[in-house]
Amino acid sequence: MPSAGSVPAARRGGPLRSPRPPLLHRGETSLIMVAALLFTAAALTWSYRVKAACGGAPYDEFGRSARFPVGDPNAVIPCYSDLMFLWVGRDIDNHVFPYIHGGITEQGHLYGGVVEYPVLSGLLMWLGAIGQHTDLEFFRQSALILTPFALAITLLLAWMSRWWVLLWAATPPLVLYAFHNWETPVVFTSVAAIAVMAWAASANPRTGERRMSLRTSSIIASVLLAVGFSLKLYPGLFVLPLALYVLTCGEQGDRLRDGARRAYDWAGAAWVVAAAVVTTLIVQVPFMVAGYQGWKAALDFQGKRKADIDTNTIWYWGNYWIGNDDTDLYNSIVGLASPVLIVAGLAAAIYLAWRRYTETGVFPWIGASFAMLAAFMLFHKVHSPQYTLWVLPFFVLMRVRWWAIAIYLVTDVILDLTIFRLFGVINSGSDMVWWVIGGVNLGVWAHWVLLAYFLVTACRTGLREPLASFVRSELPPDPPLTRLAAADARDARCWLGTPVLERAGITLRPLTVTDARNLAAVAADDPDLGRWTSGTPGDLGSAVEFITAAHRTPTRLAFAVIDDRSGDLVGTTSFYDVDEANRTLAIGYTYYARAAHGTVVNPAAKLMLLDYAFSEAGAVRVVWHTHEQNAQSRAAIAKLGATFEGLLRKHRRFQGGWRTTAQYAMTDDDWSHARERLAERVDHLDSAPV
Repeated sequence: MPSAGSVPAARRGGPLRSPRPPLLHRGETSLIMVAALLFTAAALTWSYRVKAACGGAPYDEFGRSARFPVGDPNAVIPCYSDLMFLWVGRDIDNHVFPYIHGGITEQGHLYGGVVEYPVLSGLLMWLGAIGQHTDLEFFRQSALILTPFALAITLLLAWMSRWWVLLWAATPPLVLYAFHNWETPVVFTSVAAIAVMAWAASANPRTGERRMSLRTSSIIASVLLAVGFSLKLYPGLFVLPLALYVLTCGEQGDRLRDGARRAYDWAGAAWVVAAAVVTTLIVQVPFMVAGYQGWKAALDFQGKRKADIDTNTIWYWGNYWIGNDDTDLYNSIVGLASPVLIVAGLAAAIYLAWRRYTETGVFPWIGASFAMLAAFMLFHKVHSPQYTLWVLPFFVLMRVRWWAIAIYLVTDVILDLTIFRLFGVINSGSDMVWWVIGGVNLGVWAHWVLLAYFLVTACRTGLREPLASFVRSELPPDPPLTRLAAADARDARCWLGTPVLERAGITLRPLTVTDARNLAAVAADDPDLGRWTSGTPGDLGSAVEFITAAHRTPTRLAFAVIDDRSGDLVGTTSFYDVDEANRTLAIGYTYYARAAHGTVVNPAAKLMLLDYAFSEAGAVRVVWHTHEQNAQSRAAIAKLGATFEGLLRKHRRFQGGWRTTAQYAMTDDDWSHARERLAERVDHLDSAPV
């Protein structure tokens, strides 16, 4: 081994170290969960403070706040919420159990505890009113009931989408609508159904198999969707695509693992539908038996509801701009066209999903669910702003185009900030403000166009990771920060540092972009350099590109070769294909100015590089690659003591074609003897007269 004094001086830019594993997946997963929960908590707190501003003393005899529904008229975000509005007028303030004792008048007014929502939403409202005596108290208790659902949605979305969960937790809709209406429970049921399917299909790390059968998991998901149907109806739409997913035997892998299964699993699909029907009956029948008229009144209310200004749909605004004053004709058209178009839209969504199934062999039930939701929202007589919470999980879980998400969310904010001001202008009898009606229409029509786009494209839109891997029973890719850490760990600088090497009047230091002009001059002085090496920079622009490419290649560490006598840059060389795990690297990308040929420059550079690789970094193998026909380069490499290992055919692209590469290598076992001869050669050349 060389003595300490014979090793070239090296000033490292960082300590050498042994390999370390990248960030653990669980560490980043925990970070995602914590960050998402913090954003959610902040959004919920903000939402509560905004909406609570509409309530407070003084109260009237019904417990209604005097400041409701306007609150502070100068507030940027209107404080109105349905949570506070429904305190009066539905017997919620009288703590009447919902549906059992009520009904609907001929004028369409509900009474006796009946609310215009499915039974589970009415039950949540009744729970929110227990022990409360004012609209603000009712709002507070309802917010406490809704909060756990929002947090649970965050956790499930974070598990299925990683950092994409921030589209849910850190965008305006959660602030605007978390406590506007009773949306978070129903959104939870749809997200939980997808999560159940994903968890069941994900590979068990101990066995590599699914955690739960397709039928069992689909039945559980169907139950959740049926519960959602009894909250706000729309999750019930998703039972059909889920049943078709089971009918077609799920993912491709499910069919391959069960060769005995028939082409279509009719029994499994029937179980999914039956589970939804039975769950719905279990929830609905007790209310039907205890108070049928009250239960039916909620349905009658929705059936009689007109698409007027408070429904905020394209039906109303289309008729508004047309200027039609025939209200009866308008209501008749909407009453017929809305359900017909909804059914047509749902059928179109299923058709597009089935066509996708014929192309890929997998029925896209999540995409079909998104498309069906878009169809429902497109043509329904009611389109409340808070429905954005319904579509937001699909933005999180699916690879929806960023521009579509951005436009939807921006116009949603504009809509929410103007729609309640519009109601205020109308109720006050004031003249309409152009930016208010303009903002409302921008939001309504932009959403309508985008929902039509989602209806057409959702079935072809892929899932985000790791959900996409979960449903295929595959191991998902590492999270982004873990991949970044792993990439950093593979960077040549992590193993080799950024050394400055000095010997025999030659210095090797890291190549920087400020060397571009001098590097270009080296190649410009010798046109023959490009004969065997492609990409040799001959001008300033190509030199900048050469250096930039070297820095952006994580497995390469490029050096400038400096003649200490003149201070000139006389060439460049690199470590490349750096592999810390296997303790191997290559030396190449080497060329010198014509004046440096036949001098101590190249032998000294190779001695310093090899000494550093073997003696300092602990490499066990160093490789050289050169053109098969480059006799001069092959002779120089062999003279270093490297062993010819063979030819690599079509190894690299070269001047519009392919290069056959001659490969040489030296191991740490060879280095001791080879070093002695190379050191003697360097000392001899260094002592020779210039």
